[in-house]
Amino acid sequence: MKRSFLKQHSVHVFIALYVFLLPLQSFSSEKKPEPDLKLDRVIKRIKAKVKSLKTVIAKYKQIKKTYLLHEPLHSEGLIYYDSSGKLLMKVTSPSPFLILFKNNTFLVYYPEISKAEERYVGNVENIIGKYLGIGQPVEALKEQYEIQPATKTNSGGYYLKMIPQKQAVAKHIDSIEVFVNPETWLPEQIVFTEVKGDQTTLWLQFISINQPLPPGIFSIALPDKRRDDDEDR
Repeated sequence: MKRSFLKQHSVHVFIALYVFLLPLQSFSSEKKPEPDLKLDRVIKRIKAKVKSLKTVIAKYKQIKKTYLLHEPLHSEGLIYYDSSGKLLMKVTSPSPFLILFKNNTFLVYYPEISKAEERYVGNVENIIGKYLGIGQPVEALKEQYEIQPATKTNSGGYYLKMIPQKQAVAKHIDSIEVFVNPETWLPEQIVFTEVKGDQTTLWLQFISINQPLPPGIFSIALPDKRRDDDEDR
């Protein structure tokens, strides 16, 4: 049961990270008649930084609190990103598994039991854009989120709270809170609060930005015979 929860939880965080790293990402709101100049400055700095990203390696730690389990779920690992459209989430604890997106294909692989689940999903930017409103023109994005004014944290960074306005997202997600590192202008902490009360907190430590990635990092040696669910094929 915990493996299933951890996989589902990691997939959601994986998608959220890919959304944040999309070069077209932008946030805005129609809720305020006058623009928040501080918020505008923060968003412009974040967008400029994200647009400059070519490769990223980051350590991550995540905790999910859910009403379905007595104890929180903990996991940690590494994230590898390439702006050509590749993203690898390498979970190292508590049980190792890999989540990979490349060539419009989504792959989950469990090396300990040599099990792979692979699905063709098409253009992830189009899919995410339809669901979250990311990658659309600014005018369309104005209806997607209410963004509360940016506030400074004790570390000198910025805190943003995003309230989904689109029903497809709002029926699942109550809020997304982002803590932006003032040195990298990238998120160092993201908190997802679901409508049912579950909460996922993700901490990020960027250890390499725009440096060469390990050779072959997005190539996974799969077993000859994959034990996928035949009914899903």
